[in-house]
Amino acid sequence: MKNILYLSLILIVLSACKKQDEYILSQSVFIEDPYNPGLPIYSEWGYNTFGAYYDRAPFRSNNDIVPAKVFVNNDTLHFLLQGSYQYGNMSLKFSFKGYSPQNEYELTMLNNVVINLKDTSSKVSMRIGGAIYILNIIEGELHFRKAQKLFVDNELYKTILCGTFRLKTFVNNEPVSIYNGRFDVGIGYENFFNY
Repeated sequence: MKNILYLSLILIVLSACKKQDEYILSQSVFIEDPYNPGLPIYSEWGYNTFGAYYDRAPFRSNNDIVPAKVFVNNDTLHFLLQGSYQYGNMSLKFSFKGYSPQNEYELTMLNNVVINLKDTSSKVSMRIGGAIYILNIIEGELHFRKAQKLFVDNELYKTILCGTFRLKTFVNNEPVSIYNGRFDVGIGYENFFNY
């Protein structure tokens, strides 16, 4: 009877550790870029961070909001980055046709893919606070530099998407630029949607 009790206790502790590891792996690791203050460094380790300058102010991930989501509808993939800008929330959504992975692990098809954001098959929208803007892109690109699978304890856990982005557009009839953009995010069950 004692052995069963010890075994049950060990299993409870091990399952709690696994849940804690999953929680820790989903958190953001922000390491500031010394050459671009306010932005995270460019990395390819699944740090769950992103950042860019919106004109001169940083727009970046935080620990309060899931930094990235991918959702697929028919033949269109939507890549959403959400975080903070100045004193409020902001999000940037890139939508482009021709990519329809069935699950988060098929996102590796994006490895080294460059999306021309001015192309008519691409759309970019932005939300600042409660205002939503469909952006008329002057020029820009989204580059998925690396898309790789992450294994934890020999089990497939997530797909890490890393890359860069930049664009010029108009907001309220004023030209703005979003530049020095970088992302390093883990996409798993909780932030991949196909409908």
